[in-house]
Amino acid sequence: MEKKTKQNLLIVIIGVCLFAALMNLHVVFHFMEEIMGIILPVIVGGILALFINVPMTGIEKRIRKMLKKRKKQPSDKCFRIISFILTFVCIALVLTLVFTLLIPELVRSMKGLYLLVEERLPQWIDYLESLDTEAEWLEEVLAGINLEKFVQSIGSGANLFFEGVMSTVSSAASVVVTTSFGLIIGIYLTLGKEQVCRHARKLIYAYLKPVWADNILHISQTFNRTFANFLSGQCAEAVILGILMFLAFSIFKLPYGSLVGVLTAVCAIIPYIGAFMSGAVSVILALLISPALAVRCLIVYLIVQFIENQMIYPKVVGGSVGLPPLYTLIAAMIGGKLFGIIGIIFFIPLMAVVVELVKEDAENRLRRRENHVV
Repeated sequence: MEKKTKQNLLIVIIGVCLFAALMNLHVVFHFMEEIMGIILPVIVGGILALFINVPMTGIEKRIRKMLKKRKKQPSDKCFRIISFILTFVCIALVLTLVFTLLIPELVRSMKGLYLLVEERLPQWIDYLESLDTEAEWLEEVLAGINLEKFVQSIGSGANLFFEGVMSTVSSAASVVVTTSFGLIIGIYLTLGKEQVCRHARKLIYAYLKPVWADNILHISQTFNRTFANFLSGQCAEAVILGILMFLAFSIFKLPYGSLVGVLTAVCAIIPYIGAFMSGAVSVILALLISPALAVRCLIVYLIVQFIENQMIYPKVVGGSVGLPPLYTLIAAMIGGKLFGIIGIIFFIPLMAVVVELVKEDAENRLRRRENHVV
């Protein structure tokens, strides 16, 4: 069969498949949903491995640097296992520190809320009694109620409630199973990343043209490098913002300074919007004490957040991934609009990769044009 005939036959087959898919979209969507459910743990494991690999690689480099003068060096596998264990120990210590600081503050906040309600409750009751409202409207409403229909509605509502509970339990169990398998896959990917990368490289060069394979590997390496720089910069920025919030709340004598600082540092891992989540919590806690205090808390928080967003974040994170401040903001807005929090986290390094690749392509084109002119 001639090459042109093969191409025409392939085009016809693709056209028939596309037409059949368009005529049976519900079947296609159901099939894609089933496939996504199967590969979702792999995707979750890959994302977890990508996050774990950043601190793990840093710890491994420092261990190698500390032990480079030894005559007998441990094996690469030994370095990998030690750095992996130390990474999880560090994560556990950070989580322990966060909960150690958060739980006492939350308990104190709940006690303060209980005392506030207990103090204001008699005033609220006196206010309701002072209204001297008539209950005629309530009697008319009760007289118009059909008891049989009311009982039936309660029964149907109970059925819906139990169905919702069972659906929630099933969804929670599915999430737990997916997360568990994803964590196991992530651990295997992290510990055996060299082997996985070696197999992926062989497959890419075996089934793709050399030029395409080189481009794919170059893009993957660039994204891995920029994502590692972004995550390390984001963690540094979160610590800086948490310290700034703690200092600002302490200087202006606002309550819950340590709680707000820790919450801000934890939530600021999510670019731009994470800090506003902790800000809402701080304003609500201050509102329980006094509306005026809540307004002052909001003003201080917004000022610190504005300074951080305009001066610190673009320089710390944008500089770590090689992006100007404007591109950093645009990437965060586009990613958040399309994919929410995950989009914000991944679109900044993705934008850095795109910008770097465009720069390389533009420089190559200009270089070829200059050589052609000469």
